[in-house]
Amino acid sequence: MARRLRFGSHLIDLATRELSDDGRLLQLSPRVFDCIAYLIEHRDRAVGRDELMAALWGKTDVADTQLAQIILRARRAAGDSGEAQQAIRTVAGFGYRWVAETGEEEEAPAPTDPPGAPAAAPSPAPASDREYEDAVRPAAAPPAAAIRPSPRWPAILAIALLALVAAAGLAWFRFADEKKPIAAPAPTAAAAKEADRAIAVLPATVDAADEWDWLRLGAMEFVAGRLRKAGQTVTPSENVISVMRSVADAKAMPAALKAALDPRWIVVPTMRKSDSGWIARLELGERSGKTREFQGDAADPMVAARIAAERLLGTFGQAAEALGETPAGPAEALLSRVDAALLVDDVDGARRLLAGTSDAMRATPEVRLRQASIDFTVGRNDAAAQALEALLPDVPAETDPLLRARIVSQLGAAHIRMGRAAEAEEETGAALALLKNLDAPALLGKAYMRRGVARSLLGRNDDALADFAQARIAMQLAGDTLGIALVELNEGALNGLRSHPADALASFVLAEKHFERLGVQGELANAVTNQVLAHRLLLEPDEGLAASERSLSLLGHLASIEATHLVQIRRAQALVDVGRWSEAGTQLDELSRAVDRTREAEIWAMSDTERARIELERGRPQAALDLAEPVVETLLAPDFAATRQEAWSIAIRALLLLDRERDAAEAVATFAAWADDSGNPRFVVHARLAQAELAQSAHRVEDAEKLYADALALANRNNVPVDTADVAIAYGEALIARGELERAVPVVGLLDRYATRSYPAAVLQARLYRALGHTEAWRSALAHARALAGERPFPAELSREPIAIKTGVPAG
Repeated sequence: MARRLRFGSHLIDLATRELSDDGRLLQLSPRVFDCIAYLIEHRDRAVGRDELMAALWGKTDVADTQLAQIILRARRAAGDSGEAQQAIRTVAGFGYRWVAETGEEEEAPAPTDPPGAPAAAPSPAPASDREYEDAVRPAAAPPAAAIRPSPRWPAILAIALLALVAAAGLAWFRFADEKKPIAAPAPTAAAAKEADRAIAVLPATVDAADEWDWLRLGAMEFVAGRLRKAGQTVTPSENVISVMRSVADAKAMPAALKAALDPRWIVVPTMRKSDSGWIARLELGERSGKTREFQGDAADPMVAARIAAERLLGTFGQAAEALGETPAGPAEALLSRVDAALLVDDVDGARRLLAGTSDAMRATPEVRLRQASIDFTVGRNDAAAQALEALLPDVPAETDPLLRARIVSQLGAAHIRMGRAAEAEEETGAALALLKNLDAPALLGKAYMRRGVARSLLGRNDDALADFAQARIAMQLAGDTLGIALVELNEGALNGLRSHPADALASFVLAEKHFERLGVQGELANAVTNQVLAHRLLLEPDEGLAASERSLSLLGHLASIEATHLVQIRRAQALVDVGRWSEAGTQLDELSRAVDRTREAEIWAMSDTERARIELERGRPQAALDLAEPVVETLLAPDFAATRQEAWSIAIRALLLLDRERDAAEAVATFAAWADDSGNPRFVVHARLAQAELAQSAHRVEDAEKLYADALALANRNNVPVDTADVAIAYGEALIARGELERAVPVVGLLDRYATRSYPAAVLQARLYRALGHTEAWRSALAHARALAGERPFPAELSREPIAIKTGVPAG
């Protein structure tokens, strides 16, 4: 069949796997694209649910909710909805059919845009993460004064990896002035005790007609809310849904939940419609394996669920009065249904529920808050903020402090996305003040995390770290494992911004463990790819390679092509660092062909920078320059500054090797001015190093000496191993070339701890020992260098036996 097809304003290219709407390329997960493509290719007939599952997953034992989510996102991508069904029609009791008028399209050349052109807006994050996404999703750029040109680290302003970049995240470090270190409060005994009392409520099994399918999650949310209202520690439903998405067989859900979250009790609801009404059963399972069952019977399903919940609470010594109002009113049932719809990204369903209720109910604060949450979920941040601001006068703190805290905290989240960090800090602070004496640890943790993000955007990194520490404890009290994982992701990013790669790495490792247990793929990719970056800065290439290998298992499961490309570029960088240039080159060449230079400017730039690095080390300076210069000239956005700095350093070295000293001098002057203006000490280190190498090339020895020493002092002060090594290697090479061996010893000595894992460090160490005539030390360093070389060119002169001389200089 034709490979390019048009329906409405949409164009789908089956060969390139691209779907565009009115010329704007849409970002789809591989499975959503496959769903649309399969239905289009078989549009002459209805496609059964099992057939579609087999086409998308390769098996038919897939949870109904998983297929429903794919259909929901496919409809949204096609400009359709479950209500309109103008493109994908539900065939009751069977499956789905493509019904949009679709015709062939002639081949047309793809438009070409210059690198660095404005990117398309990212797709909204999954609604199941709506409470958290402000912490890990890219926020709108704050005012210029708030963030200077700097490298980014992915989770705080990104991360993730929910829009990933994860891209969440192409970020690197942004420097902040050092203040006294923040001591994170240790998890308290009370927090550990509360977490050990957590109850996890599973989706309900519903024995009724299809029209009651909403009870599966609606009853779960309702029962969880009732138990929470009575003061029980109930695992947030986002955690349960995350686990559910990773389990194909519903029967395996309790075991998976126990492994991922380790709750003390698991509640398994069953809702059955009988001739006389509804029967709600709640099975309460303990860690020991002991189970008890509590039943409620009523004409209304929510009333039956309430009765069962009250009887279950009696087990904990709580009477029904602990729940407050006795009946389950229509408002509470509606809100449970809306929350359940949002948990599985059914925004259209949530909207229909709100639209179908009375004017009086739509005017209530709780329903208005849900409508604002829907706007926030789909990225209508202005509309959400306006609705929340209009709601505040109707919910005074004296009347309902908890609801007001939810409103102002959500308003802070919207303002974070809008780049209004100062307002967000004030609003989340107000929420925290309201929550001070309330028993709402889940909301408290989110408010602390949101304020931490706002403070990080304002450059107040130490205050942000303190907020993240408080958020972690609150989330422990709430039994919120997903929230704790996101705190680790944000704290790791913030430690990256503070140039503390070791601390950042520790947080990312913990985040990986949590996300892996929960089955949250996008954030897991963010955590692992950030580890590759941290290992690179710590001069730990083998560990970086191992992290990149773990990330490969995520390919094919990520929500966006940008996320996939981020995994691939980090893998290529890890391969470059261990000298596996052939594999790295293949990966980089594929990326260069695959990335859209408009939408993925930094991925393209990172790819070409790594290719330039390889060419430079191969002794091909012109090829390196041809790759690096376009990056420097076009990658101007402040968020991409780290990649630009790397490309700039490579381009300057290439110019010096080509004996183009005048061009090199101009490049160094521009680079140094840019670095000084950035206020980023890591950039300044590399600018001083470039100035030193220029002076060394021009035989201005005194100038070179001073600049090398300045660069080394700055690098030592910053304490980022890769920077110290870069300067020490260049400085040591210059001293050895000038015959100043005694002065070279302490400089090369700085590399001793890295010489067994860093090829350039081992080469320089072997070069120094050979020059000193220390045969045994030379042989040891030479063995390390050869073992680490991989495909990197090995200096022939380094293998020649040294001439024993007496220098009075120690061997190590």
